[in-house]
Amino acid sequence: MPIFRAALVAGLLAPAAAALLSLAGRPEPAGPLVGVLAGLLLRGSPAAAALATLWGGAWAVLTTEPAGIETADAMGSWLEWPGWPGWALGAVLAYAPAARHRPASARHESGEARQGPGEAPPSRLPAVAVAAGAGAVLAAGQLAAAQAAGLTLWEDYHPYDGPGWYRDLTSALWYPAASVVLATVLAGRLRGGRQSSAAVPVAAWLGAALAGGPMQYAQALGVTVEPPGVALLASLAGGGIGAAAGVLALRHPGVAAGLVCFVAFRTLQALDRAPGELPEPVEVIADPLLLVTPFVIVAVIAARTARRAARRGPGLVAGLAGPLLIWSVYAAVGARAYDHSTQSGPYAQALLTAFLAPAVALAAAQIAVLTGRSGSSDDATSHGTSTRRSP
Repeated sequence: MPIFRAALVAGLLAPAAAALLSLAGRPEPAGPLVGVLAGLLLRGSPAAAALATLWGGAWAVLTTEPAGIETADAMGSWLEWPGWPGWALGAVLAYAPAARHRPASARHESGEARQGPGEAPPSRLPAVAVAAGAGAVLAAGQLAAAQAAGLTLWEDYHPYDGPGWYRDLTSALWYPAASVVLATVLAGRLRGGRQSSAAVPVAAWLGAALAGGPMQYAQALGVTVEPPGVALLASLAGGGIGAAAGVLALRHPGVAAGLVCFVAFRTLQALDRAPGELPEPVEVIADPLLLVTPFVIVAVIAARTARRAARRGPGLVAGLAGPLLIWSVYAAVGARAYDHSTQSGPYAQALLTAFLAPAVALAAAQIAVLTGRSGSSDDATSHGTSTRRSP
């Protein structure tokens, strides 16, 4: 994995593009622009190009805020409407051209190889149908459950103690994204699912959009400060973010496990912020546990994948996919600290996790590879010694 080129894109090109575009008064295209540059610089390494683009969004916020350039909210807005998935779109624009130059050996390792001579290709229809159905059921179910539990209120903004409209808008992106990811991973386990790395996520996206889009539109009708169509657009954008992550999950082993773990983690975060007081013993340990848990997940997923592949690159990709999925959703709206702490708090955690996850994943993957090689060498030595001593 071209780590140094990816670090150049994230740590230098992304902040520079965001700063220059912010000074010009139009920071919104920063994500797509960085994505195009990443796709050109990281040809043959599509996962690295996509993840470097998303990580660059975190670097863009961290480096421009101290300079007084307000990019966190501005980069998530387009035509004065928040919910612009600029960095997620940039990741797609990075992945597509970089994948065109991917070696055949790499495609074979990731499960993209064609069937052998004389072997009939597996039918992709069952996987596509399951993805569409699961996306619809999961999206509708999550939206209904969230409103029933008071997690999504879609009420007008109250300056001091009311629910934040931007928080609900972030949820409008998250629920379709999570639904599409889960539906894609589920359908990918069926015969022909991994070979349909584009059709399956798109089918899950369409299913989630048809079921969840109208529901979110209807839920947002009570808001008077913004048109309910914004909620519908957020649903479509969130499904697109999930579809992009689904493609990564189907083409790169280990990514699916990381995405599913972070979907579950984000659900626990939402439950922790549900209306009502938690029991005091739970309240005491909940916040520290939720702060540490993402890094534990990153380390475990990265080490597990790197050990299986005997390379740190796949482990790094698998470890970063989950944190960057959540970050791409929050980056599409912004911190909006003036709205409500239920938006700015999780945004800050998503930013911190995205910023630190590469170091955790890289260290865990490197340790796993080294210990794996050491274990293999010990096994081989032991086997050779016993063979020489046998009659």
